[in-house]
Amino acid sequence: MPRKGQVTTLCGQVLGDGSFEASEMPADCTNCIRRSRDQSRISSAFFEQEEGSELLRLSLEQARARRPAAKPGEKAAGAQAPRKPLLRVVPSPPAMPERVGELLTDGFRSSGQGVWTSQGGVIVRMAGKNRDQFDELVFDGSVIVRRDGAGVRVRAGDVEVRQSRDGFEVRLKR
Repeated sequence: MPRKGQVTTLCGQVLGDGSFEASEMPADCTNCIRRSRDQSRISSAFFEQEEGSELLRLSLEQARARRPAAKPGEKAAGAQAPRKPLLRVVPSPPAMPERVGELLTDGFRSSGQGVWTSQGGVIVRMAGKNRDQFDELVFDGSVIVRRDGAGVRVRAGDVEVRQSRDGFEVRLKR
């Protein structure tokens, strides 16, 4: 508690200089009692009152009280020999297939069921029962469409869509 100056209580009352006195008696304000259990509010109150060093001291006291100090050269009660590290085998993510229907996945990352994104920001959505048919291409930038024999070729960012006899082929154009 500051020795001089104004103080703001946990319930928000501002007490002027000389209108308060430190006491060991418990608080009798219902809001202050309830808010005294909220550590973030206590922390904020200390720093608002420029009592950050007091907060640090209290925090260190609490930490020391939680952990009993071991005497030098003596093993702590219940201490065990150091354990060997455990070897855990973490399953690797499923390998990305080289192709998903009409989409060549090299350079794409999966962004959900049937949705693939290129590094250039092109979004390709696949449809169909197995999400293996090209359905939609979304790109916020220039798109070039060219005639390619009897079909068309679309270039959006770093993705190219070519029409083939069997349908389409969607790939990253590098």
